Amino acid sequence: MKFFGATAAGWLRNGTFRAALVLTVFLLAWASRQLGGLNIFLLNSWLVLSLPLVVAAIGVTLVIFTRQFDLSAAGVVTLTNVLMTTTLSQQNVWVAVGLVLVLGAAIGALNALLVIVGKLPAIAVTLAVLIILNGLALVILPAPGGKISKDLVQLITGPLVVPRSLIIIVILALAWLVFRRTKLGIYMFAVGQDQEAVRLSGVSVTKVQFASFTIAGALYALAGIVLSAAIQTGDASIGSTYLLQTFAAIAIGGTAFIGGSGSVIGTILGALTLTVIPKFLFVVGINGWAQTIFTGALIIVAVLVGAVSARSEGKKKQNVQVPPQPVPPTTPAEPSPARVPEGAGR
Repeated sequence: MKFFGATAAGWLRNGTFRAALVLTVFLLAWASRQLGGLNIFLLNSWLVLSLPLVVAAIGVTLVIFTRQFDLSAAGVVTLTNVLMTTTLSQQNVWVAVGLVLVLGAAIGALNALLVIVGKLPAIAVTLAVLIILNGLALVILPAPGGKISKDLVQLITGPLVVPRSLIIIVILALAWLVFRRTKLGIYMFAVGQDQEAVRLSGVSVTKVQFASFTIAGALYALAGIVLSAAIQTGDASIGSTYLLQTFAAIAIGGTAFIGGSGSVIGTILGALTLTVIPKFLFVVGINGWAQTIFTGALIIVAVLVGAVSARSEGKKKQNVQVPPQPVPPTTPAEPSPARVPEGAGR
């Protein structure tokens, strides 16, 4: 019995398992209260709505792994959405996708340049970039409108036996499982845990953090692309919801904001949970501000559980006793020659 209790406690200390458990509970609750149950149409609409948040939250997670912070995700998502539905709407859709991905990576590299090389506070820099990008989006598209390529819409939202958004999410999860075993993936966690140790091992902390910001910027742009396909229009205020939701998804997913631990899989599950909660609350008759309060309370509980788990894990490691090492036998020290006082024998 003790074995099963210890095993259950060990699983609950895992942030990804907790996120999967919470998502399962809300999915089952939604299915039980949804009139007629869940069908492929409802699941597809939920996954399409979730995909932009999933992609953007993955980008923020990579930055947090290296003990940095990035608030610019919402700005990149917004600018990408506006560009895809206005300026780049007449271009070949795949050329437009390539251009905005490069733009997102460039914005991420700019963040890294100012934060890592310039030694400026990450919160201040990325908040300023967020404000600038939102302003540019408003200049380009003062009122909602524009159009998006039907090919892109079909790719993201098109009907299939298995929803295409789910296929993309699975691909992202598999890509993470491969990436985390690469040198860069390993170094990201190492930098978040102990930057000085990484430096002493000969690895450039600057390059690792620079790479995390740059990849994150490209992922923010990808989130803007799939969001454009989902809503099929442009809106210069659409990205504002992602400012806090990305961090909420990370918190529910069990990733620590101090860096060096966590999982992208947990973040994906956290993002899916955030988008299924309103659907569950709607079918039980809870709308408006009550949904926001409920979601906020869930985030607090998730962070609290994560903090308690991390603290208990730390105490467990401290209590591990190192077995005593055998002490080699010592030989008696030879007597040192007696010191002759100065002047003796004169």
